[in-house]
Amino acid sequence: MTATSTRGAGWDTPVLIVGGMISGLSTALFLAHHGIESTVVERRADTLRHPRIRGISARTVELFRQVGLEPALREIDDSADEGSRIILAESLAGPEIQELVPPYEEVEEGISPAGEVLCDQDLLEPVLLERVRGAGGRVVFGSELVSFEQDGSGVRAVVRSVGSGVERVVRAGYLVACDGARSPVRERLGIACGGPGVFGHRASILFEADLTRYVQGRNLKICLIARYPGAGLLPRHAGRWQLTMPRDPDGGEEQFSAKRCVELVREAVGVPGLDVVFRSVEPWEVAGLVADRYQDGRVFLVGDAAHVMPSTGGFGGNVCVQDAHNLAWKLAAVLDGRAGPELLDTYAAERRPVGEVSMKEAVARTPMFMTQQPGAEPYEQHDHASVVFGYRYRSAAVLGEQPDDGEPLEDPRTASGRPGSRAAHLTVELGDRRMSVLDLFGREFVVLAGPEGAAWCKGAEAAGAALDTAVRAYQVGPPGGLRDVEGRWPQAYGVGEAGAVLVRPDGFVAWRTVDGPGPDPARTLESALSRALCRAPAAG
Repeated sequence: MTATSTRGAGWDTPVLIVGGMISGLSTALFLAHHGIESTVVERRADTLRHPRIRGISARTVELFRQVGLEPALREIDDSADEGSRIILAESLAGPEIQELVPPYEEVEEGISPAGEVLCDQDLLEPVLLERVRGAGGRVVFGSELVSFEQDGSGVRAVVRSVGSGVERVVRAGYLVACDGARSPVRERLGIACGGPGVFGHRASILFEADLTRYVQGRNLKICLIARYPGAGLLPRHAGRWQLTMPRDPDGGEEQFSAKRCVELVREAVGVPGLDVVFRSVEPWEVAGLVADRYQDGRVFLVGDAAHVMPSTGGFGGNVCVQDAHNLAWKLAAVLDGRAGPELLDTYAAERRPVGEVSMKEAVARTPMFMTQQPGAEPYEQHDHASVVFGYRYRSAAVLGEQPDDGEPLEDPRTASGRPGSRAAHLTVELGDRRMSVLDLFGREFVVLAGPEGAAWCKGAEAAGAALDTAVRAYQVGPPGGLRDVEGRWPQAYGVGEAGAVLVRPDGFVAWRTVDGPGPDPARTLESALSRALCRAPAAG
């Protein structure tokens, strides 16, 4: 604190979120979906004004679909205008040298009921902000975290207004650090990061210009500029363009003054007298880093505070949202008293391996964009669909099966249904409604039973009542149940006619049984549910 600061009225909040960009707003949104209030503090005066991330993966759209956000995302979707060609050229107006085909562009049809959304981050964040505030969440811009301390009962933080200097004490049950790649919270906790480190420096120049005649009707996604390794022109929303340029980290701000940025744009386009409207410039680093720990007591790292990865593959921002989704239902279950506090330990156990493999996948893809890959152990990358949909969890909240092959990913086209994997998409009919089975997930635990597994559905109701936890159950197959339109249920979930699976609120399989219910299905499900919630298992 400073000597000139003044003290204002404080706040009490179940969860204090530090950082109000995509990670922090997503965390607040998912918490609100589970009925948990939160307070977000963000040092900036408003949401982001630079595009940053471009693609929201179909997996991330599935998560936003759970909270009813998919229609709003479609309204800002630029997919119809998105190009597909990635070329290397002397300049946009100059000769093409080579066409580059990304190794991760594959057909992903049938894996998900959702599709990728292409929108800039500065358009996404206002949508998230509106939904968070509409759900009663508090978002305070122009405020920064000054200090925090924690004990066994909660976190006491001091937050200061950037403009007025007024400080407030915030008392929270938990603190979620979404404060970026240089996370002050992570630094104060003394949590180190490992990985290849920083191996490139870039600056993104946002500008407006009429480049129609220089695009020459080509369906461009990115035009890499040969004279500047790592430089590229890419279209953004509503006629905006972005030029990414290599940057000297010791070169000072003058290397990207407004005047110099306009000159660089003209060089990249190849038109000396081009009419350019400069909007902004943002420096960033090409890096691969993962925090050694994602949790310290009641403090959690989410998003870039926990991991940093190159933009290649489009994994980074999506992994941030998926971190938030994983943590939110667990915080809600513990705060509501439905889960044991050990459930929160499974956040790091599940998400850190995903952050690490996603970082390695992104780093492995950098050479195609003319970025020198850091010297590291050879890594054989997986296909894009497996990285996006096929990540697996191993933790106390997953009742795993043996043998375990130890693989971090699986091919979602041949989903296994194993505990720890994403519950597979199936097209089903319930009454007169056709939908994805994924639309049943999002708040409660769900039991899916085979056509001869009626006893599991009855047992689910009793198990939920015994643990005071909402459990919904559906039978796949018989009249009045879910109709498996494509007949993929047994293969996608790996169970027999009388088998069943228990799916967590985040849409991951917690437990399954291939065969029939045995003598006491209620007790079996109660035990599985207790373990998934990190509560004491049922007796017997």
